[in-house]
Amino acid sequence: MAVSGLLLASDAAFGVVFGVFVFALLVLAVVAIRWGVRKDRPGRQAWKQRHLDARRNNGAGHLGHPPADPGEGR
Repeated sequence: MAVSGLLLASDAAFGVVFGVFVFALLVLAVVAIRWGVRKDRPGRQAWKQRHLDARRNNGAGHLGHPPADPGEGR
């Protein structure tokens, strides 16, 4: 009976440690995702603004490139 009680105690300890590990992993994942989204937001807004500016300029400077010279390639 003592061996059976010891096994149950070790199973309970494993369950507690594993539960804490899973919880910590989930918290770390949420923190990493929130950090990535927060760091990506300004870059995404700048990218959208560049594309909107390019559309307003009738395609001139599309994606940061200068407009092609119409006389080029003749």
